[in-house]
Amino acid sequence: MSQRNQQVEKAKELESAIMRMTEEAEALEAEVRALTEEKGVREKEMAEAQQQLQSIQAQLPQKEQQLQELERVEQQKEAEYMRMLEATPTLVQVLKK
Repeated sequence: MSQRNQQVEKAKELESAIMRMTEEAEALEAEVRALTEEKGVREKEMAEAQQQLQSIQAQLPQKEQQLQELERVEQQKEAEYMRMLEATPTLVQVLKK
């Protein structure tokens, strides 16, 4: 093979390699763009979730306090009811006399 043919062959190989690398670079660029978009979406979702968490954390103590108060009132009402039930036989006996 003559030197000129070798140079032509080498040039074709280089051109082919450059085209492959260009295609690979374009594919990688597309992947980078897609990943960057995905990252932005996930960061936005995380920010929204963080806001929701803060809201829940702000409401939780108030709701727990309301629950405790409701449970306390419920216990008082149950105690009143039980006292009434216990007093009823006595009341009935007093009214019979």
